[in-house]
Amino acid sequence: MLKASCPQSALHEVLQVVSRGVSGRSTHPVQNNIYLCSADGNLRLVATDLEYVSLDARLPALVLEDGAVTVPGRVFNEIVGSLPDEEVSLESPEPGQLSIRCGKSNYRVRGLPPDDFQFLPEIIPQAEFALPEGALHTILTQTVFACSDDETRPILTGALFVVRPDLLTVVATDTYRLTLRTLATEISVAQERKVIVSARVLQELLRILREDSEDAVEVRVSDRLIEFELRNIKLASRLIEGEFPNYEKVIPADPDKRLMVRVEPLHRALRRALIVARQDSNRVVLHAREGVLQISAVSPDVGSVEEEVDMELTGEPIDIAFNARYLMDVLEAVESEQVVLGLSGALNPGTVRPAGREDYLYVVMPMQIMT
Repeated sequence: MLKASCPQSALHEVLQVVSRGVSGRSTHPVQNNIYLCSADGNLRLVATDLEYVSLDARLPALVLEDGAVTVPGRVFNEIVGSLPDEEVSLESPEPGQLSIRCGKSNYRVRGLPPDDFQFLPEIIPQAEFALPEGALHTILTQTVFACSDDETRPILTGALFVVRPDLLTVVATDTYRLTLRTLATEISVAQERKVIVSARVLQELLRILREDSEDAVEVRVSDRLIEFELRNIKLASRLIEGEFPNYEKVIPADPDKRLMVRVEPLHRALRRALIVARQDSNRVVLHAREGVLQISAVSPDVGSVEEEVDMELTGEPIDIAFNARYLMDVLEAVESEQVVLGLSGALNPGTVRPAGREDYLYVVMPMQIMT
């Protein structure tokens, strides 16, 4: 019979993370619950959809009796969040029931027997490495947004991790744009491995990562699973099976036109142009002339807009149309004061790179210029 206590603030903090692993759509009711048990003098909380998200966290606690129980994640989280900032007593007087006491509040929550709860398999790593928390946050921020949400093409709903002994490459694409980010790091792996990691688990990881932290995140990869461990949390997922598209084929050769432009003015101009462009599939036309980048959009129902941004042009003038939202996405992620737009023709993909850096590349397909 589980019997333990811990501070309300610490329990609520862990629950806010773990409860996001509850899918709420499982055909097995117990998988819609959070598994709560004692473990080596700690409380262990687990939630998983048995596919692409498993969140497993440990919390220091005073454990008086060992045991386990499962309780509905939303209810458990809501109750603990409403309690005063005092010690919370947790007790499972009988299988499938949890008593929660704090201050003058006393709840009895119906759950399900813990023996029916299933976990993802234990990972047997074939590649292992550690990354600074802030660096991993940057890598995922700059790539995951380009993953597709089209469930009919599951391989595009994740990011490709290419793991080499001295280099990590992360690639994501929805076929309209592609992001590629590299990081030189030491990786314990015998040979190159390529795995596709679900965007869903990477988005959950992004919520947990602290962008200014240098703490290590341990990453373990096997044939079917990937696991991230940081602080008191393990986040695991099944890998997406299938062959990721040959992304190297869609990366344009060196463009013959380059536009050096400051990120903030360009982002503001695109945001203003989007007011009109959203009525025309977010289409904006870039008119690159010496010293000036003109941005225009037209909508029969709204009207038109023209913007100008200072820039440096290398090569001949060019007119090309893009989805404004796709350009804004990369500008919000690039973490650079200036970017270089590489162009080679109105019907050819364009590239965006942070000025002076080669570790990040964004490829975006053009749109037709409407006349």
